[in-house]
Amino acid sequence: MQRAGQNHRSGMTLLELLLVMMILGMVLGTGVGIFASLDFGKRQARGYVKNALRSAQNSAIHRQAPARIHIDRERGVLTAEAMQVVGTWRFEGQSLAGALGLGGVLSGGARFVEDGFLGDGLYLSGVAGTQAEIPVQTDPAFDFRAGFSIECALRRGGTGGGQAVVVGNIAGLDVGNDGRLRGWFIPRIVEKGEQKPGGRVLVESEPGLARPDEWLRVRLEYDRSALTLTADGVPVASLDETAEVWDLDLPMLLSGKGFPFEGTLDDLVIACVVASDEVPLPETVRFGADTPSDVWFAAGGGLDPARHAAPVVLTLEYEDGQRESLFVGAYGTVDG
Repeated sequence: MQRAGQNHRSGMTLLELLLVMMILGMVLGTGVGIFASLDFGKRQARGYVKNALRSAQNSAIHRQAPARIHIDRERGVLTAEAMQVVGTWRFEGQSLAGALGLGGVLSGGARFVEDGFLGDGLYLSGVAGTQAEIPVQTDPAFDFRAGFSIECALRRGGTGGGQAVVVGNIAGLDVGNDGRLRGWFIPRIVEKGEQKPGGRVLVESEPGLARPDEWLRVRLEYDRSALTLTADGVPVASLDETAEVWDLDLPMLLSGKGFPFEGTLDDLVIACVVASDEVPLPETVRFGADTPSDVWFAAGGGLDPARHAAPVVLTLEYEDGQRESLFVGAYGTVDG
């Protein structure tokens, strides 16, 4: 006997099934239409560029060091580059041990002194054979090819000069007998299809900058755009240059063999430019001709005011003729 109201239907009627299929078809059809209207080439390209810019800005903020985005318009690729500290020597505890684990040996009349720039320092007598030797060539992080910086505090002794810092015989800081500062590196050149070291690329200051018995903070920076020498934070010499740096395969010397340095060194910091993998745009997208080849971020994350007097505009052009702009503001913010 059946109970009143009991439902024994185990499925849908044909009419109900047709109705459900019609509704699903409408929903799916609408979804496919929306999905097809999305241009993932445009979204992908815009996302790549914005992410690269923000990554470079974050690097400048967190490392407190310059960073840049290099844009190859012809090939449609971006590369992020940033300075990364690979070694520091502050000679505290009267030791050559570096902050990242690299030590060294003293020879001749090299000795530690208490009156350094910040605490202890390293005194070099200017006599041949007096130096500190640090085996930086054993650490793969010391790769100068894409750029580098050498920064230290130095106090010139007496009236002479000398090679204060020589990194692997491919880059260095010198002080002239007249008190001028020099910075240099060895470029990689191609001659008759063969790679070889070229002649020194050199910048130097006016005489008298390094005064005897006075501390001076010196920085030599090369970013594959310019070789720049600064003293106490003020640029004193610069040269436009783009060559790759020759390979580092020798130790770093504090006081060079050919022209020994007389004076005291302290707070030595070596950094190298680290580059990301290339990020290509989709094939249907290209950079506009008005897009700059480089976007520079200063330490702290804002646009470098020495290179960008106004906000930077990057233009993306699509194969359907549309154009889109991305803006980088003075504080490094990315909009668009």
